[in-house]
Amino acid sequence: VTTRRGSGGGAVLCKDPAEVRLGDVVRLLEEGQALVECFRPGGGDCTIDARCRLKLRLHRAEARFIEDLNRSTLRDIALPLRQAA
Repeated sequence: VTTRRGSGGGAVLCKDPAEVRLGDVVRLLEEGQALVECFRPGGGDCTIDARCRLKLRLHRAEARFIEDLNRSTLRDIALPLRQAA
């Protein structure tokens, strides 16, 4: 995305929407934000229980979520442009 300030400014997508995968967008926007506490860099403490056995399952679920989103592109979900009146 490139942006321009001021009158007539705005944001423009630099790539063809058919080339932009949704999972990649989510991954970029969520970068640095852990799904759960124990996913933080440095392996934060589990807020459920020190013996929690969900970590591997949650990692797999997160990976599958991104994989599923990557089956779609921005073009797939974009609304049609409206013609100016």
